Amino acid sequence: MNPHALIRRFLSAVAALTLSAGALAVASPSAAAQENDVDSLLIATNQEVDTFNPFKRRFVITYETSMMTYETLVRIGAEGYEPTPGLATEWEESEDGLTWTFKIREGATWSDGEPLTADDVAYTYGLLIENQAIRDWNIDFAANLVSAEAPDESTFVLTLAEPAPAEVLSREVYVVPEHIWSQYADPSADDANELPLVGSGPFQVTEYKTDEFIRLEANEDYWEGAPGFDEVVYDYYVETDAAVAALEAGDVDIVGNGMQGGLNPAQIGALESQDHVTTNDVQGRRYVSLTINHGTVTQDGTEFGDGHPALKDPVVRQALHTAIDKQALVDTVLDGSGTPATSLIPSLFEQWHWDGGDALVEFDIAEANRMLDEAGYARGDDGIRTMPGGGERLSFRFYHHADNTAYATIVDFVSEWWAELGIETKPEAIEQGSLNDLAYLGEFDIAFSGWGVGPNPTEQLGMHTCAVLPTLTDGSERSSENSYCNAEFDALHAQQKVESDPDARAELVKRQQELLYTDAPVIWLYYQNVLEAYNHDRVTGMTTQPEGGMVTGQQGFTWSYYTAQPMDAEETGGVPMWVWIAIGAAVIVAAAGAAVFVMRRKKTADERE
Repeated sequence: MNPHALIRRFLSAVAALTLSAGALAVASPSAAAQENDVDSLLIATNQEVDTFNPFKRRFVITYETSMMTYETLVRIGAEGYEPTPGLATEWEESEDGLTWTFKIREGATWSDGEPLTADDVAYTYGLLIENQAIRDWNIDFAANLVSAEAPDESTFVLTLAEPAPAEVLSREVYVVPEHIWSQYADPSADDANELPLVGSGPFQVTEYKTDEFIRLEANEDYWEGAPGFDEVVYDYYVETDAAVAALEAGDVDIVGNGMQGGLNPAQIGALESQDHVTTNDVQGRRYVSLTINHGTVTQDGTEFGDGHPALKDPVVRQALHTAIDKQALVDTVLDGSGTPATSLIPSLFEQWHWDGGDALVEFDIAEANRMLDEAGYARGDDGIRTMPGGGERLSFRFYHHADNTAYATIVDFVSEWWAELGIETKPEAIEQGSLNDLAYLGEFDIAFSGWGVGPNPTEQLGMHTCAVLPTLTDGSERSSENSYCNAEFDALHAQQKVESDPDARAELVKRQQELLYTDAPVIWLYYQNVLEAYNHDRVTGMTTQPEGGMVTGQQGFTWSYYTAQPMDAEETGGVPMWVWIAIGAAVIVAAAGAAVFVMRRKKTADERE
């Protein structure tokens, strides 16, 4: 348990002893007020919550709140993304790789006080197997599950159809409480999970007001010890500049991954001059990309949406790719805080990253024009190319997020380059949720996208397989990134999931990335560094991931927010335990009528909520 939580519990115990002794203490107003004092870790965000259902998480904000509220069997470690014990203290793989046995941590409880057992784990994995909607949403992992059983309260047994050790140890399945979730009529529904959430993580979502705040209260009975902060509050700021100003003024503690697009180099430069602010510019695990509507389709072949027909032609997509100077975008939009992208796996994960090799596309306007000329896309009288044979003009809707100034700048650059190809773009800034709705309905031509990638590449690669194509045309099924379906890619994907040799698996994963790169259903623009800042006068002790890496945007477990402590906790944390024992004894003596001791704690920002 961290010092701040220990002190808080000790003082509570002392107070209980004082009351039980029947003391008539006369406290000053400030001492009485400290009972309602709350240490709040304030994080800036501008992302809306799409759902609190951990089986359907997609947005960054949903992912982060899930990580804090629930636990996985195996965590992704802080030092180098290594598997580390979570709810499971140990695990064993059978000789044939099909059966995994986990020992569940004793003494773990849900936030409502109910014991957490292997039955909860079996119930959770059972939903992935038996609930069709949840299974479909997680099909790339769930399709390989055969059974989930709890032979006793401390043992969980998972049976697979094929060996997949990396999947079992790195797939983030957030365990939910059976006694709560079994009461839901439809556990797959967005609104199935009612506030306050009941979980086993260090914090629990207790309150949410759209576009105002999300409150997560500390789980004082967390098995690894209560967090240092009493609560985490995501405060909403429409513009990143407003969040930066709030950090400068001391009205928010952390600005980083929670803001769509994050900080830009100019904002980091301004914050570096603030004495109370620490800035961080480190290699990240996210990519920014352009998704191309090459034709949205269901699993039975039904086409839907209204994408431009020219984008079905791989030559057009490759020409668009060739006419983007990615290094120029990194240099100008990111001020060098990033690297040009070749695929969906960032270079942070060196083992899996494909660097483009001989297939690397070089920026070449002349070559892109040659490709379109040879494919029969002739220029019209207005200079805009048309479909072969004189059909529809190559005029593409170009959607970007309204709250991301970096994307708007990219649109300006890319539109100019594409104009040299005789391609017209119609840029439009759209709110993130609405843009996503249009993307899954197939009602767009080119749109921005971006994802955070973990140390196991399967989940991201799986978003481009035939198995995750929707069955409906209403945009409600969102497992596929953009309706990509390629039999060769799928075969490689099936192989890499069960390949036990890391080097051989890496080669399969790289071949998958090369296929995506040459087919160009998506154009990966760059891997963006994490640009973040925090108020070191208010917050200390945050663990980075990986070591020396990021504070926000972590994977698998929020190490930073769990280990974070208020600065006043650091000060009191240095007081020897004998002093606290002496104080406790003095208070007990005071309860007998000898004296009254009043302790005060620094007032925090809770009043601003």
